[in-house]
Amino acid sequence: MSRSILIMVVVSLGFFFVTATTFTSLGYVLYSMVAELGWSQAAAGMSFSILGLACGLSSPLPPMLMKWVGTRLTMFLGGLALAVGFLLAATVQGIGVFFVATALMGVGFSLVAPSPAVYLLASWFPKTSSRMIGFYFMAGAFGGVVGPLVVGAIVSTTGSWRTHWMVMSVAALAVGLMSLAAVKDAVPVIDVSDVKNAGLTEKTADAQAKPVSWSVRQALTSRSFVLLALAMMIVQTVVTTMHSSLVAHVASFGHGPAAGAFAMSLLALTGTLAKGVTGALSEKVNPKLLLVWGLALQCAAMLLLCVAGTPALAYVSALLFGVGWGLSWLSAHVLLLRYFGGAIAGEMVAMATMATTLAVIGPLVAGWSADTTKSFTPVFLAFAGLLAMAVVVTALFLRPPAPARRADGRTAPNTSPSARRP
Repeated sequence: MSRSILIMVVVSLGFFFVTATTFTSLGYVLYSMVAELGWSQAAAGMSFSILGLACGLSSPLPPMLMKWVGTRLTMFLGGLALAVGFLLAATVQGIGVFFVATALMGVGFSLVAPSPAVYLLASWFPKTSSRMIGFYFMAGAFGGVVGPLVVGAIVSTTGSWRTHWMVMSVAALAVGLMSLAAVKDAVPVIDVSDVKNAGLTEKTADAQAKPVSWSVRQALTSRSFVLLALAMMIVQTVVTTMHSSLVAHVASFGHGPAAGAFAMSLLALTGTLAKGVTGALSEKVNPKLLLVWGLALQCAAMLLLCVAGTPALAYVSALLFGVGWGLSWLSAHVLLLRYFGGAIAGEMVAMATMATTLAVIGPLVAGWSADTTKSFTPVFLAFAGLLAMAVVVTALFLRPPAPARRADGRTAPNTSPSARRP
């Protein structure tokens, strides 16, 4: 096996692993931990929020470490951070220690994926980097499908959530050691911008080299960006909260956590497939329409989950939500690219993604609701209202932005495809 293919396999395995063991499956483990240790749902939600916050705040760290010590050691340190976090989780008694554990998991996630891997794939596969990066993200998404099922199998077989964390700690160390043995920089990282721009295709790079009509400041203050960022923030908040509470909510129907784990896997699977289809679909259908439909499907899913009392209805809700998630999330990114051009698309996506950091509040609010009302339904109903609002606002007010002003004060033409569409 060539070095490039070996690196592709190892980094894809790393993304698969971190996705499977953190965000998508933590809700299952928390259900068992809360029952045994007597934690409140709010405390459990806070641990999920800390995971997301640590992951977001540590995202600038990988490029800096890759510059200082190389990508190999960066990914190894990520595996080590995960292993220590999982080991702490296996031995935890108090919620404070678990907060530290989830923070380490978030940092480990950032160091393993996706920035280091995207840089490696872009430098080792210069001619086919887009395809390889696409395969890589598919592997990561598939981890979200498998993770809850694997966790469920371990916990149900051994009867102990501590065993699950021990197994994941050993596996994380193995992932780190594989990275240490297989990863090698094709081109050393000279500047952090090398990592940030690694995923650019030649077409996008050419667009960046040309004068553009939009400045980042102009784009950030446009109504189009504000509405897209708002929609993305609402979607990410609801998705994050679903990851933290869906298992416990479905388990409250009286059928145990296994049904919730299956619902979570179904959500991840349909979300992954929908994202794959949306890219091609947006070339034939106005992405704004896809965004509106995606938000509407998520709203319907939340309403169905509010009245569901059986696993079957929860599965239908998860299916609808996954499709809506895939449609809305990818179409919002497509609209950012079409509205503001490839030259600043990366910065616009980064700023919109930064706004979604507020999503970490969702699990905390959902946990507080479960402690206060003994149900997640009030929060799900509130989220359905937010999604309905997003549907109306997006449908009525989202338009291609007006042509930007050039430095000389004249209006620059907006030549993006969306500018010529209704």
